[in-house]
Amino acid sequence: MSESSSSPKVSSPVANALIYVTLVCFLALGIVAGWRSHRNAGLFLKAIRSQSVLALTLNFLAVNIGSGIFFSLPQVGTIAGITGVFAYAFASGAPLFIFAVLGPLFRKHNSKQWSMTAFIMERYGRPLHLVYSLICTLFVGMYMVSELTTIYSVYGLLTPLHPLVPMIILCVVTTIYTAFGGVFASLMTDAIQCVLILVLIIVAVVVVSVSVRPSKEDIDRVGLVKPTKMGGELFVILTLAIGFSNMYHQGFWQRTFASRNDRDLRWATFFGFWLVFIVATLVGMSGPLAAWAGTWSPDSGVPGSSAFFTLIASMAGWVSGLTLVLSTSLSCCAIDTCQTAMFASLYDMAEQKVNIWVVRATVVVLNVPIIFLAMRAPDILQVYLLADLLACATILPVLFGLVKRLNFVHWTDALVGCFGGIIAVGVFGQAYLGNVHDGWRLLLLDGGLYVEDERVLGAFCVAPLGSVVFTFFFAGLRRLVTRLLGRQQYLYTNNIAESSDEDRETTLEKECASEKPPVTSS
Repeated sequence: MSESSSSPKVSSPVANALIYVTLVCFLALGIVAGWRSHRNAGLFLKAIRSQSVLALTLNFLAVNIGSGIFFSLPQVGTIAGITGVFAYAFASGAPLFIFAVLGPLFRKHNSKQWSMTAFIMERYGRPLHLVYSLICTLFVGMYMVSELTTIYSVYGLLTPLHPLVPMIILCVVTTIYTAFGGVFASLMTDAIQCVLILVLIIVAVVVVSVSVRPSKEDIDRVGLVKPTKMGGELFVILTLAIGFSNMYHQGFWQRTFASRNDRDLRWATFFGFWLVFIVATLVGMSGPLAAWAGTWSPDSGVPGSSAFFTLIASMAGWVSGLTLVLSTSLSCCAIDTCQTAMFASLYDMAEQKVNIWVVRATVVVLNVPIIFLAMRAPDILQVYLLADLLACATILPVLFGLVKRLNFVHWTDALVGCFGGIIAVGVFGQAYLGNVHDGWRLLLLDGGLYVEDERVLGAFCVAPLGSVVFTFFFAGLRRLVTRLLGRQQYLYTNNIAESSDEDRETTLEKECASEKPPVTSS
């Protein structure tokens, strides 16, 4: 690709205007949206039963996308072809149905629960609650690092600006309105931001469709159309990876409990799935399209993750400007969601016994190392993959607490199951690869996602299976020892009083409507 085609297409004055006008608009929107919730503890942290089907659908889109889609989705298209694009798009949206199933179960268990960590505290106690809260905070921090790394790269690719300054200002803007209005402000702004994002994506798709029309000969020459083995494996790997890792993202749980009722939640996940699938497919197809149009090729020296930007660089300058606004909007959606999720994780970690302003200040301070890491992250996609494998190995034992028939599962059983899932990956790796060193290095997934053999597929399938086996094996062993010692068997009993759906909704509406300052002292 020539130097001219890879140079920034947006001048410094125009880039500054597009970025900062977009951020100012979102700041004003966030402050207005947060005016109702900034002195209301219920809306600031919970926003229980506050969102309609439409608003929640848009929010499920917001929590699933960020500017990183311009790198990861086209890359899979250049490697695994159209099959890989469909696999990634399906895996991005399908996990929403998990929340449609688990959300009503949580409400039935305890209608006042508003997060996964609150449930774990009530079901398993402090030890597992602390472990899960720490993992949640780590996960959200990694999401933020990934998103800031991405927007840093986007600003560097599309503008001549030093990307650090606009990246910091973006963090400041989202921090201001999320610290002011909490999750309710994030829900309101994300819904409106997603409307803008959908309009911009439609415009971009129309422009690309008109501007880039590869011939049948080019498509046949490059390939990427026929189903591939890797694409088929990605349907399984990515669905497991994204589905289990979403369980550690408080942003998904906040939106689940923000639904007005179970029916609205189910419809929102259904519509949200299709929105996510369509958006992810459209963006992902830019990878094969760039290859067919000749703006990117495997031997060009340009990574497949940059295929989308090679396509943009071949078009008029205003398309780069539109992409700049779109990327800024996507990052605002992702970052404010992560910040409110971090509020919830930290507040839960402290057992909701600290002043809410302490939590606000902590999140602000944590932005500093996150920005620093975003500038220096060597391979954030690799870190993401490791986090996904960790989630696959640890989440199922925790979810057993929702099943009444599994009321014998103790927190020690669940914790052993979490470690067992990790051990199972190492054992599988040793058996599959034939030696101890390479087998246990599979835990690091240092070969990445796109490998020729089935080691990654096996790791993501064995991890959850191993956690289940270890959980029940240890539970059986513990119960046997307890019986031999003549001690009483552990059985969890939910002492929460049952009430009708109408009573629960009335109570929660009153709770969220009470105008109390969001301050809870220890």
